[in-house]
Amino acid sequence: MKKDIGNIIEKLLKENERLQMENQDLKRHLEEAGTNLHMTLSTVSHELCNTLTLLMGTSRLLEQEHPKITSDENWINLCSDLTHMQAFLADLTAFGSAQEITLSRELLDLNSMMNEICRTCQPLFDSLHKRLVLSCLPFPAIVYADSGKLCHVFTNLIKNGLEALGTEGTVSLRIRSASKEEASVIGSKAVAVEIKDSGSGIPKDLLEKIFKPFYTNKPQGTGLGLPIARAIIHAHSGTLTASSHPGKGSVFTVVLPALPTSSK
Repeated sequence: MKKDIGNIIEKLLKENERLQMENQDLKRHLEEAGTNLHMTLSTVSHELCNTLTLLMGTSRLLEQEHPKITSDENWINLCSDLTHMQAFLADLTAFGSAQEITLSRELLDLNSMMNEICRTCQPLFDSLHKRLVLSCLPFPAIVYADSGKLCHVFTNLIKNGLEALGTEGTVSLRIRSASKEEASVIGSKAVAVEIKDSGSGIPKDLLEKIFKPFYTNKPQGTGLGLPIARAIIHAHSGTLTASSHPGKGSVFTVVLPALPTSSK
């Protein structure tokens, strides 16, 4: 029985290695695809998803039939790789969809939305002994936007801020009226949301690279989170920018068109 399990793990490891190689080839291919990006995403993502679904199903079945397998180091590494690939494909699908974003707009108060997002994220910060601070406007910050997609953006930026912190630190959120310069870029009255971390910062030469697909300096990163976030904000006729001071942290600023009631 032990030999059979070993053979199964060996086969799965080989299949996982093949998928990892395909994953790297996919990244390189996507960087060169240009105008054919959307078609490439749909085709390759579909093929990888089919194989990954089979692997995930087989792994769950093996865990049910042979519980002891979960203590095997190779098995733990294999499951970690599969989970990472699953996250990559989820981001890849979202990035493909971001080429033609459809928004379900409604009137939203960013003060209320950010309060709710913070309540959701707070337990994660508490478990890591980090601080999450929110500063809202004293009056409603009304936007006409897709709540689900904006929640995705802000949650992603908050988690990025958390990951940028060292052993301690703070992620500060601030909702404010946009400056004249910020509002002029989108051509209307605007409201801004800043997500600031007290981490080590981002080198100046990397600030624009972080918004390019598949660029990442995270070991388990997909390099698609920020490009997807920017695409969603652009679909709202807004902007997403980043600034940073090495050693002092980074600030990501989202500027969205606002209704007249969101400012005095």
